[in-house]
Amino acid sequence: MLNYRPYLFPFVLFLLQMVFIFLLGFYSQYEYYPISNVTDFENPPRGLVEFYYSMFTDIHVMMFIGFGFLMTFLSHYSYSAIGFNFILCAFTVEWALIMRGFIFDWDASKQKFLIDVESLSTADFVSASILISMGAVLGQVSPLQLILMAFFEVPIQVVNEWIGTHFFCANDAGESMFVHVFGAYFGLAVAFVLFRSNILDSPLEKSRYTSDLFSIIGTMFLFCFWPSFNAGTTHGVERLHAITNTYVSICASVIGAFLMSTIVRKGKLDMVHIQNSTLAGGVAIGTVATSDIGFHGAMIIGTLAGMISVLGFHSLLPKLQRIHVHDTCGVNNLHGMPGLMAAIAGIIIAFFGNRSGYLNHLTDVCLTGGKKRTNNIQSAYQVAALLLTLCMGVVGGLITGSILRLPIFVQKYENFEDEPIWHLPDEGQTDDAGSLNKNLDRRFSVIPTANLNKNLQKRFSIFPA
Repeated sequence: MLNYRPYLFPFVLFLLQMVFIFLLGFYSQYEYYPISNVTDFENPPRGLVEFYYSMFTDIHVMMFIGFGFLMTFLSHYSYSAIGFNFILCAFTVEWALIMRGFIFDWDASKQKFLIDVESLSTADFVSASILISMGAVLGQVSPLQLILMAFFEVPIQVVNEWIGTHFFCANDAGESMFVHVFGAYFGLAVAFVLFRSNILDSPLEKSRYTSDLFSIIGTMFLFCFWPSFNAGTTHGVERLHAITNTYVSICASVIGAFLMSTIVRKGKLDMVHIQNSTLAGGVAIGTVATSDIGFHGAMIIGTLAGMISVLGFHSLLPKLQRIHVHDTCGVNNLHGMPGLMAAIAGIIIAFFGNRSGYLNHLTDVCLTGGKKRTNNIQSAYQVAALLLTLCMGVVGGLITGSILRLPIFVQKYENFEDEPIWHLPDEGQTDDAGSLNKNLDRRFSVIPTANLNKNLQKRFSIFPA
């Protein structure tokens, strides 16, 4: 009897791709605005490729290279980490373009939604949320389960962000709430539902020297391009604030991570902390990135974020496993807790209307006051947006995890292992240094090493051995 399980993954991909082709083909259209018609570059129109494309490419590199290599730390799961990141990100971008098109950019008169470079950037933001969720369950799920997780997560994320920005009018320029908090706690909820006790005892859940080096390549890409993530859809003075605040904050988180890692590891550094916690400042500054908080404010936020993230990896990560939440990449420490810090910073800074900049983003559709919303009301809606995001993320993750746990989707192979999923190079082509030395000994040595040493001592040494 034919085993259908290996073919479910390509079948589902093909089916969904046909649906995406139909939806994009019939309901989307290009949007272009020529640069020769622009008179106000402080408020550039959508469709201006020259203004948005450079930062879009930075964000794109973060998704495919930064996140991809960051997840390659597992010694026997590097192919899967970067490969699944690749397919999941590409799939999510297509699905996010469609969902955001229908919900955010639908033109009722034309019965179409617009796609421009800004659309591509916001689709990458959605993919960041899904990749964060992937980090929570990395090595625990099959590629089919990842695709299905993304399929269900994207609409929930988009709807949550639409409510938060359209009605609550919450200020979250760097998407710390709508991307990082949502993605982290959605993924942790899925991990809770899919938890199996044998995950904790897997001997394959470990890194090695070379896999950690590849992982920190991802860290470096994310570090360099994070200002573009937080500033990608901004303009004018807000773009200046977002770039400078993010860069200062993420540098401060490097300082905080290094000093706290040295403390908790008793004089030495832990590569896990350096790979992850050094980036926490980019997350923690996101909500208030466009605000006039001063460089001292950005440095305080970044330093605290780096330190708190390290403490999370050191103390909180093992405790989560006791409540059946296995967080493979520690997304709670890099995205969840720093994202909560960002949300709290947004709640506080809303009390300072002129500095927060929230007034520039209010519309008549905003609840309770519209464009005339007071500082106190704005702060309350910042809280509401955070609570909504947590509820949507956790409940959506629990439901999605229950679907992924259905017998038809459950994987049947070892966790954190490439071999059942990939065609790997033959062992003879990938000999490590030890095997290579043994082969050389067998091929080129006519005398065993021990006997050779004795003979050399007898012939060439004037001293007794």
